[in-house]
Amino acid sequence: MRFRKSNVILGLALVVGMFLFMYLVIDSSPHGLYGDDDAKKFELKNLETKLKNLETDLALNQEIIKEIKGSVKEIIEAQEIQKKVSHVSRMGKSSVNKTMATIDKNDATFAQMSPSTCDIEMSKVYDGLKFDNLDGGVWKQGWEITYDKKQWSQESKLQVFVVPHSHNDPGWIKTFERYYQDQTRNILDTMVRKLIEYPKMKFIWAEISYLSMWWMEQPANVRENVQKLLEEGRLEIVTGGYVMPDEANSHYTAILEQLLYGHEWCNINLNGYKPNSGWSIDPFGMSPTTAYLLKRAGFDNMLIQRTHYSVKKHLAKEQALEFRWRQHWDHGETSDMFCHMMPFYSYDVPHTCGPDPKVCCQFDFLRLPGGRVTCPWNVPPKKITASNVRERSETLLDQYRKKSQLYKSDVVFVPLGDDFRWDSDKEWDNQYTNYQALMEYINSHPELNAEVQWGTLSDYFNQVRKVSETKTGDELGLFPSLSGDFFTYADRDDHYWSGYFTTRPFWKNLDRVLEGYLRSGEIFFSMAWAEMEYIGSDKTDLAAKCIANLVEARKSLSLFQHHDGITGTAKDHVVMDYGEKMLNSINLLQEVIAQSSNFLLTKSKANFKPNLQTTYFDLDDSRTAAWSVPSKTVIQVDHADMPNRVVISNSHARRRQEMVSIRVSMPNIRVYYMNMIEDEEEEETIPTQISPVFKSDGEISNIEFELIFLATVPALGLQTYYVRQLKPEEGNNEEMSVATVKIFNSKAQPFQVIPFEAVDISAAGSDFSLSSTFVTADFDSSGMLQAITTKDDSVKTQAKIEFWEYGTKARGDKSGAYLFLPDGPGKVKNLKNPLVRIVEGKLRSSVTVHQKWIRHIVILNNSPGVDGTGLMIENDIDLTSEGQNNREISMRVSSNVGSGDVFFTDLNGFQMIRRKRYAKLPIQANFYPLPSMGYIQDQKTRLSIISGQPLGGTSAASGQLEVMLDRRLMQDDNRGLFQGVQDNKVTPHHFTLLLERQIPGSKAEADSPASYPSLLGHALRHSLNNPLFRLLYMPEHYQGHTLKNTYKPVDKDLPCDIHVVNLRTMITHPLVPAPSDQAALILHRQGFTSAYRPLGMTCATNGGKISMDELFPELYSTNVKQMSLSLMYDGMKMEKSFTVSIQPMELYSFLLTR
Repeated sequence: MRFRKSNVILGLALVVGMFLFMYLVIDSSPHGLYGDDDAKKFELKNLETKLKNLETDLALNQEIIKEIKGSVKEIIEAQEIQKKVSHVSRMGKSSVNKTMATIDKNDATFAQMSPSTCDIEMSKVYDGLKFDNLDGGVWKQGWEITYDKKQWSQESKLQVFVVPHSHNDPGWIKTFERYYQDQTRNILDTMVRKLIEYPKMKFIWAEISYLSMWWMEQPANVRENVQKLLEEGRLEIVTGGYVMPDEANSHYTAILEQLLYGHEWCNINLNGYKPNSGWSIDPFGMSPTTAYLLKRAGFDNMLIQRTHYSVKKHLAKEQALEFRWRQHWDHGETSDMFCHMMPFYSYDVPHTCGPDPKVCCQFDFLRLPGGRVTCPWNVPPKKITASNVRERSETLLDQYRKKSQLYKSDVVFVPLGDDFRWDSDKEWDNQYTNYQALMEYINSHPELNAEVQWGTLSDYFNQVRKVSETKTGDELGLFPSLSGDFFTYADRDDHYWSGYFTTRPFWKNLDRVLEGYLRSGEIFFSMAWAEMEYIGSDKTDLAAKCIANLVEARKSLSLFQHHDGITGTAKDHVVMDYGEKMLNSINLLQEVIAQSSNFLLTKSKANFKPNLQTTYFDLDDSRTAAWSVPSKTVIQVDHADMPNRVVISNSHARRRQEMVSIRVSMPNIRVYYMNMIEDEEEEETIPTQISPVFKSDGEISNIEFELIFLATVPALGLQTYYVRQLKPEEGNNEEMSVATVKIFNSKAQPFQVIPFEAVDISAAGSDFSLSSTFVTADFDSSGMLQAITTKDDSVKTQAKIEFWEYGTKARGDKSGAYLFLPDGPGKVKNLKNPLVRIVEGKLRSSVTVHQKWIRHIVILNNSPGVDGTGLMIENDIDLTSEGQNNREISMRVSSNVGSGDVFFTDLNGFQMIRRKRYAKLPIQANFYPLPSMGYIQDQKTRLSIISGQPLGGTSAASGQLEVMLDRRLMQDDNRGLFQGVQDNKVTPHHFTLLLERQIPGSKAEADSPASYPSLLGHALRHSLNNPLFRLLYMPEHYQGHTLKNTYKPVDKDLPCDIHVVNLRTMITHPLVPAPSDQAALILHRQGFTSAYRPLGMTCATNGGKISMDELFPELYSTNVKQMSLSLMYDGMKMEKSFTVSIQPMELYSFLLTR
């Protein structure tokens, strides 16, 4: 780094001046004050406080200015010394400028305030439940329901809506396409034909994945019929997502993408059709994240089914199966979502008309004698005739009446369907004619005081709201508010569905990789497309190719969110089909990122003619097959006069500083970037580290070396670094350091490779420590972490990593794809004399532990960025051998953090929730989804595991955090899959272990089920999910002269707590996707606690204020429109220059026009 004395002093003076000026000018009063008297008093009080603060700050500034003068002298003296002194020690740590974000004190209050109180808090419900599983009779998990017929009259009838539906899994036993060809196409064909034939019939449909595939094949008249049925309200699309997503493992951005895709499809193809009610009958446990997303998308209602049988029973007793589902962090009531929970075991016909499945099965007329399906209770349905219609009607009505006792209104919802039902004329005819006879009988007998009709989901909800308004004056006045979630799901006995949180982790990891690529591809293409408008020259071929690739990837990611996709609960060949779709999409997205980045860096964009056959960049992440562990490209550094271009891309709307690692063919090199100094470009050499690459035989490669350097990349930008071979006359690169290597538990000395010194070999090994910018980590002789010391306060915290192993029960039901049924509390999986490699360097140090079944790596970065704050962990798990049969492996961190029985896990990467370990529940019930983060804490310390892939997690004892890594199971668990889990792959897992100290005297969070990551926790999670991509320039060196060195579209970085979820170009054509002029900018203001220092960050918070003009000063037109979350509804129009205030935890969508 070179400094000029005058520039430094002038720059620092300007910084101080701007600080004072902005402090006086910026209005820091709370958002939303109006002209009333109270507000004015508040403003005056605020002003008094501000003046007092200003006096203090002015005094403080005198001290700051003194410090700045001292710092300038030190900088100049250091420069003089640096000119004279060469690198004396190659192994001395590089000095790092520590940074920390600035938090507006008003932004600290959100986490400290208690959320609004709800009538039902699920954490308190769990505290009180006995989970005793008593036999309830015909409703085995409930009780014997009774009623008084007098509660209904002609003025107050029982109103029943029978709602036909067909649940179509987009992949499970068969692949998505095979199901469509064999079953779904016929279901949809028959649906249209029969709804026209039977004008009284109604139907609901959920999965846009199938509907869009079928739509492509339909002639105009069929499409017109569908449109007519939708307009008449006889056909309803429920949720309208691409799939019915899993709610445990799916990330909120992917859930939102599949919802956006479906709603965009409905808008384009179905004349602006807008779904209004959610339908989630099969996911295995329910998350409030889904309720939030639907609410902000503009939905009024939602329905759920699979929740713990004890929870269903408890809520049914209270007539609280319908409730206003509120986010547990909501300080008001704006997130309230009206939700109906189905009361019984399943969504099939035997479990939906009432409490007795033996009776309900008799009213599934697909099961008439002689059909392909029968009733397990051995009492078949009877065709309705004049002679039995009275008895049959009264029998069915008895079930309806009993079901109504579980709800507050006299409106009963009766779904009529199951998996892949309504697929034949015979089924439609049998169900319609028999139910129609029953309905006509009941409705024509006033003494029964009931009305039964065909309906849709919204028909039901509309009537419920009408009844509530009549009784209370409020559409939802009858119903309690509820907060919390519905994990972990159990359908019977101790059968907890916590296995699928981890099942097939290789594909769960690939899901997150695809998600990161899709987000980056969307953002960089959208900016390229907007740049084309800005220069007045659309590259239509390039745009058409990129949008086609993006649409394909949107579909692949959305498809995998299906509740038998990311869950890992499909047949082996179906899982592989999902995987191949994801890999194909990753390759397509790499092409989008490469083409878009090349265009954005092009100097003369207007004259540029893109070549779609040219691979401009290799993204340094290749997979030969869907199940391959990714490999890196070796950059051939073979000419001193032809440097290799490496472009680092940053999809975050904030500047990032992180360590980057690439592979090079030789060590004798230098890395530099082009620095503008007084309007001239100068090569600025940056510090680098060379580390060894070990071959599979344990030798150090002499043709491949790991090159590590610190990359600094602008917000939403691109930065070029050059890797060049040293010329002989240049001597050694003084900015290059070489790592040293130690190997424990080995006697084999690897061949010495220049530039590495002889490897230090030890047959036994010993304890050792490694350091990063902010922490020191202690390891034992087996290479396993034992403790972490935070450098700021020199406090050591035990943090012992071990691997644990669970078996499955010896008798009875066993663990499978869905269920976790362990044979006990697990045991430590001892490492047997593991090979340990310690690589220590100035910029990065690592320890690698090798066993046959695992490669465990811990990395410490000497980085000023967030990657210097925690320990990066990679576990490559291999359970492919028979010795691992019926084994489940976890990683457990044991610390002296006094966490008691409380721990925290995230929900869909969107929000955190407090968990409690219950002694009254079995081990498997205390495992919860850990899709991206878990932590424990006490009054002084928080210990977090941040995960790059969704897995199951728990805290087995105070001070412990545990995350499941993989499971190999030899049997089916009797949930319909008819196979075990034996298709294990060598699976990479990525984690960051973060230890944070609470700032003394700070208030962390209110005592509630809501909790929040620190700003640093958020930043590390984004770093894992949305990494800096390494773009290796592929064409001949001379062609790179047409490219700029940087791309910087952002004028002012976004505040620390605001995250760009997506910048997604919308499509126009219903059949052949073409990019529209509009892009959806989706922002999330993340809730955070300010009780922990935001180390390694250079941003600030400002009360959630953003300006699109500052974000994109040159891109997009001046008109911006706020939208509902999935863009179904238009909101407020605004100028691009307006400052928008975003509330904590909220997601906002804006429509930008290029």
